[in-house]
Amino acid sequence: MNSPLVTVVVPVYKVEKYLNRCISSIVNQTYTNLEIILVDDGSPDHCPQMCDAWAKKDSRIQVVHKENAGLGMARNTGIERACGEYICFFDSDDYIAPDTIEKACVLANREQAEAVVFGVCHVSSRGKVMKRRIPAGPKLCYQDDEVQNVFLPDLIDGRHKETKIKNLCLSAWSGLFSMELLRKTNWRFVSERQILSEDSYSLIWLYKYVSKVAILPEALYYYCENDASLSRAFRPDRFAEIQKFYLHCGHMAVKQGYSDAVISRIGGLFLSFTIAAMKQIVAADMKNRQKRAMLREITEDSLFRKVISESGCRNYGKARKVLFWALQNQQHSLVWLLIKLRTWKDKLY
Repeated sequence: MNSPLVTVVVPVYKVEKYLNRCISSIVNQTYTNLEIILVDDGSPDHCPQMCDAWAKKDSRIQVVHKENAGLGMARNTGIERACGEYICFFDSDDYIAPDTIEKACVLANREQAEAVVFGVCHVSSRGKVMKRRIPAGPKLCYQDDEVQNVFLPDLIDGRHKETKIKNLCLSAWSGLFSMELLRKTNWRFVSERQILSEDSYSLIWLYKYVSKVAILPEALYYYCENDASLSRAFRPDRFAEIQKFYLHCGHMAVKQGYSDAVISRIGGLFLSFTIAAMKQIVAADMKNRQKRAMLREITEDSLFRKVISESGCRNYGKARKVLFWALQNQQHSLVWLLIKLRTWKDKLY
């Protein structure tokens, strides 16, 4: 079998509790022709020293120490140094199955795909696998117009009733990508300091240029619950940043010439992000009066009301349909109850 070099980029920042677990899962892959780039993003803990120690133990590892500039820019540093034929981006507080890269690389080679996507196991703070999201659809490869008309809408919003490919993940860590494609398009991540969920925005942009994508129907990535992560921490400006993301994404999709199917699914993604922000509000350390006021402010927001009206309650499953109905009709007490129930369910794990 042809064994092309695969570059693995790992941004590192304040994860000393999890870093060894992550790196161990990469260096012990069944696929060994790896270039592992650890990007120390100015981490103030012991991560820089830990990265250097790993580099001394494994010649495939190189460490880049840089000033803190955020996750997106750290990944870009890895792209600029990458020598591999393929590239993966893994987060330093997560880990991967031992045969992840082998299976992804074999599939990419066999199908001549520019991207391979795989599923994820969600792991609780107690180390328990809560659920597995295994991609499943009518076929395993999509090419040319199918990438934008079938695959991409389902990647953006897989909860829609017209979804054909289930359980796709719109995240940098969920796949393997052709470096030739990245070089040809001069593709880079935007900064999360500029646009929230920088990998979602950046991947939507990239798939305009992907001619073939293959699906690996296994949950190979282990996404670990970490309350300190950017995606889980409560921020008072979260909803404002989600609005900004939606507007930037919509503008980009129009500029890229995407179909109405793609553009409408961006609305569904906006709503998913907003529900996640609502759960963070409910879980935050503040008085219930403040929480309810913040939820009310979101449900009465004009942009939110426009998007939820256009997305349509009927396009989703029963649980989301009920929540969307309550949000659309400003049933504030019901919204409060439903969001509390969702937050409580998350905490069970």
